[in-house]
Amino acid sequence: MGTPAPSEHPEPPVRAWWNSRFVVPGLMLLSTVPFWFVHTPPLIDYLAHIGRYHVQLHLSDSPALQQNWDFHWQLVGNLGVELLIAPLAPLLGLERAAWLIALALPLLMISAIGRISRALHGELTPFAIAAAWFAVAYPFQLGFVNYWLGCALALHVFASWVETAGKNGSLMRVALFAAAACVVWLAHAYGWVVLVVLVGAFELCRSWKRAPAAWPAMVLVILRRAWPVMIPALLMIVWRQGNGAAATGHFFDISTKITGLVWTLRDQNIWLDTLSLLLAIGLLYFGIRSRDVRRNPALLVGAASLLILILLMPGEMFGAVYADVRLWPIFFIVGLTAIAPTDRLRRAAAMIAVMALTVFAIRIAAMAVGFAIYDSGYAQHLQALNDVPRGASIAVLTRPPSCERWRAPRVAHLGSLAIVRRDAFVNSQWDASGGQQLLTPLRARGTAFNADPSQYIEIAPVDCDGDLSAALAQRIAQIPRDRFDYIWLLDVDASRLPVMPGLRRLYQDDRSALYAFNKE
Repeated sequence: MGTPAPSEHPEPPVRAWWNSRFVVPGLMLLSTVPFWFVHTPPLIDYLAHIGRYHVQLHLSDSPALQQNWDFHWQLVGNLGVELLIAPLAPLLGLERAAWLIALALPLLMISAIGRISRALHGELTPFAIAAAWFAVAYPFQLGFVNYWLGCALALHVFASWVETAGKNGSLMRVALFAAAACVVWLAHAYGWVVLVVLVGAFELCRSWKRAPAAWPAMVLVILRRAWPVMIPALLMIVWRQGNGAAATGHFFDISTKITGLVWTLRDQNIWLDTLSLLLAIGLLYFGIRSRDVRRNPALLVGAASLLILILLMPGEMFGAVYADVRLWPIFFIVGLTAIAPTDRLRRAAAMIAVMALTVFAIRIAAMAVGFAIYDSGYAQHLQALNDVPRGASIAVLTRPPSCERWRAPRVAHLGSLAIVRRDAFVNSQWDASGGQQLLTPLRARGTAFNADPSQYIEIAPVDCDGDLSAALAQRIAQIPRDRFDYIWLLDVDASRLPVMPGLRRLYQDDRSALYAFNKE
């Protein structure tokens, strides 16, 4: 069991249309289409991040921000877009720079898939085209942009590792990969974990010997080759010791892990997303069982290692939620890219390639339509800010995630754009321990409305489509009026709500409303 050097593939690559040098650029271009029709990328948590970037960039020159927020740089494994936005925002404006970064993340992921496929198979395989479906998987839709950037960079660094595997003794190579691993860790620590898993799997397969007596020497060889990508372990130690404990829990929550699997491609349509996932699982099963495919041992070991991590990791780690299930898309990317057709599978391979491209195009079209609808709704809801002065304090209220259907409304953090446009305070930012966040909410500190998840109305799932008047009245009564000037309801049909005492309605559309507190 050994992984051949990049130039020593077991058999010549299949010469076929799907191996054209235009396919990966075409997939990359197609992945940008949903962003052509939007001003604000409808990636759920990213909306809150954009608000945080505004504080990062303008806290020093805005007295309104200074009374509402605190921001301190620190060394954490979660800085990817924060570092990118600093030079881009002054050139393009914050919201346009955030749009560009969101657009670029699928491009990075798809190009990395193409590089790995060519480095380890000598060709772009039909299975690698199917892996491109996961470039806009649910963690991306959730707006985990630092994580997605870290994983995309990890895949690129791994591709470079494979391409330069014959130069292990080069000091320049060691220095470059040590620096690259640190960059991946800075983008997101979980991306670095993915890099270590893939490099470790690759070097294990290169050095594999079955004899038990060979194991001590083999382990030393692997460590000697792979140590440059282990350098960020020192940064991890400094980070965790310097910031204290963060929330870690939800061990062996199998039901959540299964739900995370089902949600791996969750986006606009439950039938399309579920069928796409079943097709991907079917391709993996076919690739493992068929005798007419080539399987790269290093990627198979890497995929198996990621699967073990998903099963063993807690659901919350270092204060980050979905720590385990956010790895599902990377598992599928690595597993599918491990498979390549042989000449015996030429006709079936063509069918798989056509199917993979068709599914990708349909998914992107559905995503584009959905994004355009989200953006239209955002533009409508954000008109409420026309009546809000700079430095205002806004209590955002919306339905809880338990009320969401498959196609979520994606407004849980829309209120954070009030930070960008009005230097406002909103209660939907995070106030996390353990050094995960650089931003600290101040305006409502000491109350239950200072940070996420205080924006969620407390509703039982069975009451999500019923009369919200009682639940809203109860939640509004809990808001400290000495800390807030306005209430902004999102994903709520305000026309069905009665006039609430002590509040003046300033704005209303079909799914949002803005109220001002009467403080006389």
